[in-house]
Amino acid sequence: MASTNQLQGSIVWEPSKPEETRMERFRKRINEDFKLRLEDYHQLWRWSCENPSEFWQSVWDETGVISSQKAEQALPKGAPIYPPPKWFQGSRLNFAENLLRHKDSDRVALIESTEVDTKTGKLAERSVTYRELNQQVSKVARALRKRGVKVNDCVASYSSNCIDNLVAFLACSSIGAVWTSAAADFGPEGVLERLRTVRPKVLFSVNAVRYNGKVHDHVAKLAAVVEGLEKDRPKDEQALEAVVVIPYVDDHPAPHEFGGGLWQTWQGLMDEGQAPDDRIEFEQLDFNHPLWILFSSGTTGKPKAITHRAGGMLIQLSKEHMIHGGMTEDDVFFQHTTTGWMMWNFLIAGLVTGATLVLYDGSPLKPPGVLWDLAEKHGVTVFGTSAAYLGALEKSGYVPKENHKLKVKQILSTGSPLRAELYPFILEKIGSDILIGSVTGGTDLCSLFAGHNVCLPVRAGEIQARNLGMDMDVFDDHGRPVARGEEGDLVCKTPFPAQPLGFWKQPEQKYFESYYSQFPGVWYHGDYVSLSQSGGLVMLGRSDGILNPGGIRFGSSEIYELLESNAEATTGGGGEGGGGGLEDVVDSLVVALKTPKGDDEAVVLFLVVRPGSKSDASEQGFNELSKRIADLVRTKRSARHVPKFCRKVHGCPKTLNGKRVEVPVKKLINGADLSTINLATLSNPECLDEYVRLGRELREELATHFT
Repeated sequence: MASTNQLQGSIVWEPSKPEETRMERFRKRINEDFKLRLEDYHQLWRWSCENPSEFWQSVWDETGVISSQKAEQALPKGAPIYPPPKWFQGSRLNFAENLLRHKDSDRVALIESTEVDTKTGKLAERSVTYRELNQQVSKVARALRKRGVKVNDCVASYSSNCIDNLVAFLACSSIGAVWTSAAADFGPEGVLERLRTVRPKVLFSVNAVRYNGKVHDHVAKLAAVVEGLEKDRPKDEQALEAVVVIPYVDDHPAPHEFGGGLWQTWQGLMDEGQAPDDRIEFEQLDFNHPLWILFSSGTTGKPKAITHRAGGMLIQLSKEHMIHGGMTEDDVFFQHTTTGWMMWNFLIAGLVTGATLVLYDGSPLKPPGVLWDLAEKHGVTVFGTSAAYLGALEKSGYVPKENHKLKVKQILSTGSPLRAELYPFILEKIGSDILIGSVTGGTDLCSLFAGHNVCLPVRAGEIQARNLGMDMDVFDDHGRPVARGEEGDLVCKTPFPAQPLGFWKQPEQKYFESYYSQFPGVWYHGDYVSLSQSGGLVMLGRSDGILNPGGIRFGSSEIYELLESNAEATTGGGGEGGGGGLEDVVDSLVVALKTPKGDDEAVVLFLVVRPGSKSDASEQGFNELSKRIADLVRTKRSARHVPKFCRKVHGCPKTLNGKRVEVPVKKLINGADLSTINLATLSNPECLDEYVRLGRELREELATHFT
């Protein structure tokens, strides 16, 4: 396989008939409607940023937004990005009504699948049509209304990724209540930290989940959350009035008696909503009405309760699925996600296209081919996953196309940068004609700044292009745009409908400081990136985790990319049986340690190595591994990139969604107290004690070096 430098930016895929894509048809429509001569996507992108009102009105029409009243304009001319402006003022619509627009169809809307049942050896699956989905939503919506749920009430979920959970969301949205959700694998403390902020009236959950070959009881965790919510609730705040338990694992016993008082069964709630017809009363609401609250990781403070507007989510996600992705009712869309990650919101918005959505809950690697079993069985055409999963798949040696007959035509990757070597890997091992859509956005906007594009070629190591209507640029430390190929901070210079309204019941100053205080008049996103000469986006890491040894700034992904690449191809050593090669590296974390004067920093690489390997068995073995890494980084990057210190650790801290967290470790090794870290947001906070100790040792060693 070619090296990263040889692959980076090289074209690996092109659309066979770009002129027939939805994106190209949209460009021609814009030319016709506005008497323009936009010749390609990049000219269309520039026009969309310079003419936001005309552009977003065109997206409204193109995606067929259902509304009871339409606005005269999308956005007042010259509207500033902060305070976040109101969009489509005067319009009235309902998010759920738009997602249920195919309610009279007998096509399959949702397929629910979980891990293989260890007792039967089969996937536990069920499905509903669009017509059946509408019927179920109507029952739950009526039941919630009977229970007093109304516009602006908060409804929460602590659940698995299942059909009933999605039905509950759509019912909530039809009423105009505000939704928030936490994944079932979150611990009670982390869930309480979120739900105490929003104080839900109703909480949906499950009795148990399957993960990694086992059934895990969930009701005990749920009970701890319910108890914790009431225990410290101020009298003037909303009390939890109902807890609805979905029987996700059929034969799992529940320790509570459901069906009366606070606790209710899913079937009991459905029975409350019985009616002669399936009509749903869709509350007609302002475009800017709050839809859902997403929480940031919150690793160094309380999670931000990011509040998104219904119309903004509808028009932005419809644009991404329909125009950028070209998704239609003929597609089958799978996105591996939990309900606690914004990609769940991204996934369910696919209903607007009439496609079939596959909801999977469980381990993606037990067995190793489980996701590809799903893809083959259900004819998945759009396969959403993470860069981490694709890297693990490469290392596993599993070859999907040798074991399955696949219809996948797009693979969407997010969560971290997709390194260049994985592009040819996907085409060789999964399918030769696949649009590889690396995408970037985040919880903050619950959508994308840049991503997949059906009319453009795919270049290794790059996101295809900036998305329409997203006036994205790259700034240096002084707030000035940098040239193509230079590195800097991702910003957005003009308003966009997916700007959050603010943080639910949290200070406005916190919202302002999160996105608008770094550079006046623009949105600061916190990603370190560069724009390629072709207009693609290269992700380099988080700005707050940027490394700056000797004044040379670079992203942590430049180190991770090398560590995750094929060891034999890059180091030429190691051999079988744990000979000290990069195959010994199980996990890694790169952070910066400030020098005593604070005017420079040293790169520190923490490594989790394979138990029993040579690198684990002796100090000499680990030193040999450290030298291999140093030589590799020096050769493939530069001497400035080489870590000053390599240290072995037992674990790398991760968020509840499984993402690396660099900033808390950076704080700890630079002397911050452990009490400054929000432990409830981490899946493995117990590993931080080791970093406190290592931080003391590293600071002493660095101080000695500088005296």
